[in-house]
Amino acid sequence: MSQPHPNSRRERSISRRGVVGAGVFGFGFSGLVDVLVLHHVLQWHHLLSGVYPMDTLSGLRTNVFADGLFSLGMLVVMAVGAGLLWRAERLTSTPLRIRPLAGAAVIGLGVFDVFDAVVDHALLGLHQPLSQGGQYNPHWLVVSLLFVGAGYYVYRTGTAESDASTPDGD
Repeated sequence: MSQPHPNSRRERSISRRGVVGAGVFGFGFSGLVDVLVLHHVLQWHHLLSGVYPMDTLSGLRTNVFADGLFSLGMLVVMAVGAGLLWRAERLTSTPLRIRPLAGAAVIGLGVFDVFDAVVDHALLGLHQPLSQGGQYNPHWLVVSLLFVGAGYYVYRTGTAESDASTPDGD
């Protein structure tokens, strides 16, 4: 039985760090796109529009302030993901594979959208996209799960390609 290469365990852990970093970056990126496009540009809803009405000046100011804080929070999440990814790249002797990282980023993007639909919309009732009735939520959840599935497909095909290119299949 052959022994694994001394660096193989280290390389795998670095790859995991990169994948986690890409996923965290995708999560933050999706949140930032959500708040910038849906909250600020299209103004379909705001972060707390289910709690504070958007049709009063006081309610609108509270919502816009919350959206701004959320934007800053998502920038921090993206920075953490980028930092993890950068560190993973710096610690490896071989370049990280793009497909698994891209797949992890798309999974992170979908996970944010699932979180938003389930926690923010359904459980907490912080806001409802397009209508206060939540009719959009089932559709958004299905699209979000499709993003997660597509990201998983890209991730798996990238890791299968990586596994096939190593001599021992490790």
